[in-house]
Amino acid sequence: MIYNDLALFTAVARHLSFSAAADQLGIPLSRVSRRIGALEDHLGIRLFERTTRQVRLTQEGRQLMDRCQEPIDSLQDIAGLAGDSTPQTIRLTAPPAAVHSRIGPRLLDFAARNPSVKLDLTATNAKLDFFRDNIDLAFRVGPLQDSGLMARKLWTLTYAFCAGAAFCRDHDLSTPATVAHLLTLPALVSRQPWQIKGGETLKPKVIAHQIDTLDLLAEAARRNMGVTILPREMVTDGLQEITVRDACPVSRDMFAVYPSGRLLPARVRNLIDFMAAG
Repeated sequence: MIYNDLALFTAVARHLSFSAAADQLGIPLSRVSRRIGALEDHLGIRLFERTTRQVRLTQEGRQLMDRCQEPIDSLQDIAGLAGDSTPQTIRLTAPPAAVHSRIGPRLLDFAARNPSVKLDLTATNAKLDFFRDNIDLAFRVGPLQDSGLMARKLWTLTYAFCAGAAFCRDHDLSTPATVAHLLTLPALVSRQPWQIKGGETLKPKVIAHQIDTLDLLAEAARRNMGVTILPREMVTDGLQEITVRDACPVSRDMFAVYPSGRLLPARVRNLIDFMAAG
């Protein structure tokens, strides 16, 4: 009986819907609700938070899902119960700029090669909570502060000072600039400081605009509204890299991260390997 209830729990957790799980399994919705309630009573924990609009795993529910989903999948495969028509979801989060540049295309490549996997991607600069927001994997730019996370380096991002072509022409930036000259120019900044190799942090004297979204920061630079720092791969389409004497922005690493102690399903491990190989 406990195996049946855990299999039922896994179906509800994947769909985050009692009714969808009932439809998939071909059993009444009332039975699904009753059996999940009995499982919660048996374990002495609450597995789902239920509202009229949403079903969400609790932290305890997420931990149970981490431990039981792959064994359940394996047993269903052996029994011939797992159908290829039901995609296995990977819930992801990544910064929007990274999604638009390298991560997004790689995810689509992975999805094309793995039709049994369904991607559920949230593009945001906010650091979503793995348990509260039911996230399997996050892509984040280092340095990482949370010691409770496991991280695998995927690639290194190099950064560059840049501005629009007209801005560079008007401010004599066609030749290497001095740091002193750079810091007097109108600056487009995010909440990430201008750190250069060697550990120094540059502080522009004139902040034209503060914008947290890199895509919009790049667009503002294209419109010749100021100088900024961007990943070098974004310095395209009307943006011009600026060379500054004795000042080179630090590089940062992109990581795939997940909570320590989480048992990763094979599909998530395969995705991490695929992204790291790109």
